[in-house]
Amino acid sequence: MRKSKAIGGKTNSKEYKMILERINGKQLPILVLDERWHKLFQDDKPREVSDIEDELNELLKEQGRLVNSIKSLKAGKKKLMGAIVAGMNESNSDKKKNKQQKLLLETTERIQKESDLLMDLPYKIRETNEKLLVVGLKYCYDNLQIKSEELENLTAEIEVRREELKAKVLRKTDLEEWLDVMYSEMHTLVGHEVMDLFDKT
Repeated sequence: MRKSKAIGGKTNSKEYKMILERINGKQLPILVLDERWHKLFQDDKPREVSDIEDELNELLKEQGRLVNSIKSLKAGKKKLMGAIVAGMNESNSDKKKNKQQKLLLETTERIQKESDLLMDLPYKIRETNEKLLVVGLKYCYDNLQIKSEELENLTAEIEVRREELKAKVLRKTDLEEWLDVMYSEMHTLVGHEVMDLFDKT
């Protein structure tokens, strides 16, 4: 797939904001995961669209990473708390208990920190997805206009050529009829033997 240069238009433009208002509240698919989106750019994808797609993919990867990380941290925290509870009545050293408590605190803080990051991601993903939609649709619409104009020009040219061809077909028919009549009259007038002499020269 060929990548073209970045397309014009700023994401803070009036046109961009108008489109955002129209799609506000609509349930949009995640475009990079939607086959219909990719079919719009089978032959050509502008660099600006590719860059936003990369940005969106990174956010989705980060979301998946955080979900797995939090799940792993919670499992570790549960195991650690079980070990702490089990060791309460045992004569473990204070050093070990302090280490476990410190690790538990660090795990809890990390879970909270990553949960906060995870909570913000859906908004970032939606915002980036909407930006991708607006920029991509703008490119597609501009491309539609260019291709529509080309189609109109070709249609007009074909129509002209069709009229020219029609005139030439009529001229061909006229010439054929004229030749048939002339040949027939001359043949009748002088006979086939004389006509054969002309045909041989």
